[in-house]
Amino acid sequence: VAYPQPKLETTSIVGQSVEAYGKKAGVYAALTMVASALCLALAQMMLCAAILDGMLVSTTGQSCALGLPTTSSTSSWIHCTSHSSMKPYAGSGAPTSLISVGTVIAAVFSVGMGTVDLDEMMGVQYSLFACLIISCVRFAYVLRKMSLGLSDEGDMMDVTAVAADEGSVVGEEEESLSWFVGPNPFSTIGPIMFNFAFVVTAPPLVSLAKKESIAYKALGMACVAMGVLYTMVGCVGAPVANAVRNGLIEGGDDTNLLSLILLSGNVEGGADGRPSMIDLFCIGTFGLSTVASVPVYCLLAKDTLVNDAGVARMPAFLLSNVLPWLLVALTYNAAFFEAFVNWSGLLILGYSNFSLPLLLDVKLKKVRSFLGEEGIITSVVFSFLTASISAVIAISITNSLAIAGLLFGAVMIASMWPSQRK
Repeated sequence: VAYPQPKLETTSIVGQSVEAYGKKAGVYAALTMVASALCLALAQMMLCAAILDGMLVSTTGQSCALGLPTTSSTSSWIHCTSHSSMKPYAGSGAPTSLISVGTVIAAVFSVGMGTVDLDEMMGVQYSLFACLIISCVRFAYVLRKMSLGLSDEGDMMDVTAVAADEGSVVGEEEESLSWFVGPNPFSTIGPIMFNFAFVVTAPPLVSLAKKESIAYKALGMACVAMGVLYTMVGCVGAPVANAVRNGLIEGGDDTNLLSLILLSGNVEGGADGRPSMIDLFCIGTFGLSTVASVPVYCLLAKDTLVNDAGVARMPAFLLSNVLPWLLVALTYNAAFFEAFVNWSGLLILGYSNFSLPLLLDVKLKKVRSFLGEEGIITSVVFSFLTASISAVIAISITNSLAIAGLLFGAVMIASMWPSQRK
């Protein structure tokens, strides 16, 4: 049976919000989708700029940025760093607001890609995806070698001793559990939601694809591929990240994946403590595959502002393409990138990408008068996901599992009560 191609104005989250709750709700949904797209774009922009600055330090010995003088005795507007990591200017005395060389290169490359019609360049998209996979495989190999190198030197055994000196050694069962889930497992929920929050791009992808089935297959394959890559890199990188947290790797102050790769020379005995050229090339290709998504998110935000929120084209362009890069420059040397990813993933992307689509699905089935057993299952899943996100937010704020459990139960009851009553 051949089904008609879905229309974007009726299948998007904004269009469905209008049908379910009215035009005013559609404006709120549009602003929520814009916030989601810009959160994703901001994270990619910060990452790409940091990757380029880290590579410049590793290849040329330093990277420089333009910023206000930090003290009255220092009149220089140029701030340089020789620290190779994803936080290159941390601890250098540079101000929070910086326009680095990496930021300028990433902005120019991103804007340039925004002028290209990627729909007509499938070969480029496949190449970028291949770069991502090859880079992650290489990173896993390097992290595995670093882990083995630390084990051979006996450093991995010192982790337990360091923990004992700090009074953090607990029972064997608790120790093995901590090794399995990490020191703070709930802090991973936000980044997980962040990295899989592509629901905002799913309706345009399906509607504008040549065949709807191709888009669904692409989304499914992307989920499987990213799940495998995350699992592979996480398993082999955990011991190295643990060693960095315990101060066992010289120069290690950041457990970011790419920062660990830049430290590989310190563990494997590279020239001058620098990573190999192959690793630098893979970091570059990883950044290239990442920056390609920036113009997609910016275009999505601009079109949503114009078509759904009623914003004029010029202000929409400035809000979606210029403002994010200004925010990156203003906060480039701030130490809250991980917090931004975590909290934006929980507060914005969590609800808008996981709860809102399920809520609209249940509501529209009632509006269209065919709510059956499948709708009841969707309602239960919606309640469980919303309650889980709320509980993670609660435990992140209060660090109390009891409060999180109470909030989980309250949200479950509150979200399920209307459907049970009806």
